[in-house]
Amino acid sequence: MIRLGITDDHPLLLEGIRNILKDIPNIRLVESYATAGQTLQSKTLKKTDVLLLDINLPDLDGIALCGKLLTQWPHLKIIGLTSHKQTSFLKGMLKAGAKGFLIKNTPAQEIIEAIETVYNGQEYLQAEMKELLVAETLKTGHHNSFIPKLTRREQEILKLITDEHTTQEIADKLFLSPKTVETHRQNLMLKLEAKNSIGLVKIAMQKGLV
Repeated sequence: MIRLGITDDHPLLLEGIRNILKDIPNIRLVESYATAGQTLQSKTLKKTDVLLLDINLPDLDGIALCGKLLTQWPHLKIIGLTSHKQTSFLKGMLKAGAKGFLIKNTPAQEIIEAIETVYNGQEYLQAEMKELLVAETLKTGHHNSFIPKLTRREQEILKLITDEHTTQEIADKLFLSPKTVETHRQNLMLKLEAKNSIGLVKIAMQKGLV
């Protein structure tokens, strides 16, 4: 029996996973979490085999959380979840120790295959993500010309970063906590593959995002 956990703050995704697992006798959902904080405080993860982990969480990005979880529970097999087909997210999760990576609109059978694959000690990457990695490696230009899709909030924060506002100033303007602003900043840097805020602004301007 594969004991599965899910960290994702979208109820529809959780419900979808529950429906998928109803007819799968060898996988049991043992716990679900809506935030990084709930996940880190879990008393169930020591008995969990595989965790589906959303990259975009309200209190901490999934890549950072992945590293923290594996420090506490090195036996855990983590599969990253995202809505964005970007190699930066994939490479970030794998570097943090994840064993798999899935796009959220993945068919049910492939989700099951991914869970079983990482449970059995192997890594799981979808064919389309492998193709993106190959395209990037071969420098076909696919990756460099790609313009990521930003959420409305990310667009607002990117504009304020470009205008040289501090984290606290952005938080005050948008009625957010500084921690939430920093989470959005890290997600923007991942999406645009920037190493720092200066690089973030430069790449955003090159891609016409600001």
